Amino acid sequence: MPQIDSIFPSWLVKRMSYQNNILSFDSLLNTERKTGVRDEFRPVVDGCRQVAVNILPRLFEGMFEKLDDSLYELADKAESNLRQSAFFDAMREIRKDRERISVGFRERVLAGYDGFWKPGQATAGWGNVGPSKDSDDEFSLVEEDALEEGLAINGTIARGENRYYRQLFELNQRFAFLLGRSGMDVKDNPFAPAALVSAFYEQICCLALEVQVKIVIYKQFQREVIDSLEPFYNELNLLLVREGVLVKLSQQVKRSPHREGAKPVESAHWGRREGEPRYAQDEDPELQAEFFGTLRQLLSQRRRGHGMVASSTYPALDSADVVQALSQLQQTSIGTQVDTSPLDMGAVDIRTHLLQVMGGAPGRPPERSIGGNDEDAIDVIAMLFEFILEDRSLPDAMKALLSRLQIPMLKAAILDKTFFHRKNHPARRLLNSMAKAAIGWSGDGGRDDGGLYNKMSTIVEKVLTGFDNNVEIFSELNDDFTTYLESENQGSQKTEQRVTQITKGKDQLKAARHRVFEEINSRTFGKEGIPLPVVTLVKEGWRDVMLLVFLRKGPESEEWRTALALLDKLLWSVAPKPDKSQRQALLTETPTLLKGLRAGLNEISFDQHKMAKLFKDLQACHLCCLKGGDPVHVMGSAATGDSEASHQAPNSDAGDVPNRNHQEASSVRDEYFELAENLPIGTWLDVKEANGMTFRAKLSWRSIVSGTCLFVNRKGQKVVEIPVTDFASWLRTGKARQLAEADVPLMDRALTAMMDVLKKTDRNTSVSDTQISDA
Repeated sequence: MPQIDSIFPSWLVKRMSYQNNILSFDSLLNTERKTGVRDEFRPVVDGCRQVAVNILPRLFEGMFEKLDDSLYELADKAESNLRQSAFFDAMREIRKDRERISVGFRERVLAGYDGFWKPGQATAGWGNVGPSKDSDDEFSLVEEDALEEGLAINGTIARGENRYYRQLFELNQRFAFLLGRSGMDVKDNPFAPAALVSAFYEQICCLALEVQVKIVIYKQFQREVIDSLEPFYNELNLLLVREGVLVKLSQQVKRSPHREGAKPVESAHWGRREGEPRYAQDEDPELQAEFFGTLRQLLSQRRRGHGMVASSTYPALDSADVVQALSQLQQTSIGTQVDTSPLDMGAVDIRTHLLQVMGGAPGRPPERSIGGNDEDAIDVIAMLFEFILEDRSLPDAMKALLSRLQIPMLKAAILDKTFFHRKNHPARRLLNSMAKAAIGWSGDGGRDDGGLYNKMSTIVEKVLTGFDNNVEIFSELNDDFTTYLESENQGSQKTEQRVTQITKGKDQLKAARHRVFEEINSRTFGKEGIPLPVVTLVKEGWRDVMLLVFLRKGPESEEWRTALALLDKLLWSVAPKPDKSQRQALLTETPTLLKGLRAGLNEISFDQHKMAKLFKDLQACHLCCLKGGDPVHVMGSAATGDSEASHQAPNSDAGDVPNRNHQEASSVRDEYFELAENLPIGTWLDVKEANGMTFRAKLSWRSIVSGTCLFVNRKGQKVVEIPVTDFASWLRTGKARQLAEADVPLMDRALTAMMDVLKKTDRNTSVSDTQISDA
């Protein structure tokens, strides 16, 4: 069964608590809600419940009909009888449990909804999913099947939340209003996609189905239920509007229905008023004005705190003139040789250059001033690029390259004020895409090999030469860059998969050899009474049989138990048998023993002549035992179990098998070791060698058996393979530094940092004003 942290979104995992290494949702239930829904709103709540009763079961039943057809079609196209049987078994299992699944899903969703409105409840109550605390599978957190299943479920949740963002936002605000709360996150909504997926997962997880079959089921649930929720959400919002619940969502402060003085609801106007056009989530003009207005207010406070309040009486330049002047500045940087030193152009530098371009003489006061909005844009872009140049996730050479886009980005911001709010603004998308791709780039990758650096340099030149006042050029270049990355990623992913499979294979082989050694050693170590032919048979033949069975079938298989039983019987068969009953048992067991040994040795294509010789010697040992003698006296004996190396074939490396328990016992269990063990796969690191050279590496795979960590570069090629203890040492000594923010878009990080700086300045200014007033 998949572990919850591989299934649910990061916002949910962050709120979970760990108890005895098992994830718990108890922490989700700690948020206080002092009151439930008021009696006057109970009919509205019941009406929403009835909407769910009417719509969700119908979608769910439709999913079952399509699922049966899909499984039958997959079975018909199956490449093997085994795969076909898996799909047919799934069809029978689902048909048998259809009623239980349907009822369980309906009851779970409604129970979460009912619990949501009760006093003291903090969430919809859909959290307890996953293995219980008494789960025996301590490795389930990172099992491949669990990760694969979790990826499918997480993708379904994300798809639903993205597709119905507007409807969910409105529903969240209206549900929060009924509860007297200032707002509500989608994670708390009892009808959100995550709640529905969770309810479905609870019904499916107990089915004894292969993970690939479960993924087919989840995909069908996504297509037939999650992708069809728009009428459901629309009906809920329509019902609430008809009942007078937040008829017009706007920026205006809403009073809580519960009590006077309660925290107001400050909801951005992402709903549509009558007579207004329908805007996408991040294109609402009111929200744009609010965002940029906040920036302007904070910038004004910052200037006032530094004594930079403008007092110019000269007429302000038109924005078109500013853009034209910026275009002239932009042309001067075309073809500039870029080294590792970024172009650091602050707001003062930009203003000075602008006024010079527009006719101002150096050292003389300008006869024109820059308008307030444009001046704010200059300040914001300057601060954003200051952050970019200080961003540790970007290599210096890439910072220098991206810094050449400062003037074009400023032009885009002046031409289109939505630049600062729209996450999908064409210019922002291009900058984010290039910055994300640059994270894994290392300087030793070369700049003139037609690779990433060359491609990004070409795009920068196209922006500088081609961008006048049409921001669509950013969309065209971003599409071109995306196509390039997709092509490059296809090759790197194949290379990485191949490298990972090879490393996994080596790790599994080492683990198998170590297990075989332990099994043989535990039976033979220190024992002197084992005849030489048996020692030879075990070392040169049966050990490899056990190794093959372990790799093919696994340690829990019947075949593995049979191989161990034959080894035990072989050793028992050559032990002295003074008792007549033991000799009679040997006479009875010998044919079965020889048949099993011969079958196993044939599986590894053991040399037939050597097998005949060993079996002849083994027969002599058995005859000696049947006569009541000791075969060691006849055949001689060999030292056994002296060391792990004594059981290895030439060139075997089983003695070098990383033993995770030994590693953990000999290492420091500190926060760095915990980080090394739990760092998400795909995390990028900046690694500094002893000679001062640095390189970027991505954690591609980590063994759950040995703790071996595999790192690759952006081309998917293996960089290094080290034990988890060495990785922890890297982190502890600072040799490796996690690029923790690599997954957050560059512009988002920059804007967040900028707002924090401006707010801090605002607070400091307020404190200074208070001190002056007190004085």
